[in-house]
Amino acid sequence: MRFKRLKLLREEKELKQYDLANLLNIDNTTYSGWETGKDTITLRNLNKLCNYYDVSIDYLLNLTDIRNYKIINKEIDLKVVGKNLRTMRKELNLLQKDIFNLLNTTSSTYSAYETGKVLMQTTFIYMIAKEYGYSIDWLLGKTTNKKYEKAH
Repeated sequence: MRFKRLKLLREEKELKQYDLANLLNIDNTTYSGWETGKDTITLRNLNKLCNYYDVSIDYLLNLTDIRNYKIINKEIDLKVVGKNLRTMRKELNLLQKDIFNLLNTTSSTYSAYETGKVLMQTTFIYMIAKEYGYSIDWLLGKTTNKKYEKAH
């Protein structure tokens, strides 16, 4: 997964990769891997970067061209994530099976996401957002905007 806007945001602030690696308390090669697409950033680190840059996760992941939403919560609450995943699934009249098949994962893994026991992988939440049009920021409980306006 390549995060093109990650580099653009860093360059806007005239920062070096090691500046952000230090901010996140990670190795510089890990940060570099995120910008090149070699590695996938965790949702918690993605959230920290979006808070730092004051942009939405949807924007950073190129789902929308809208830089930010009205943020109601900067932190990720696993229970809220689980509740929002269930809400989305029920609004779409889907079964858990439909989603764990989309993600190519197990029922127990997906169930752990919906019950708020485990935070979903970035690639999984991105796949859900792309497939169903729901905002990652909303799924993570950061905004009240359920849907994102697609990027051009």
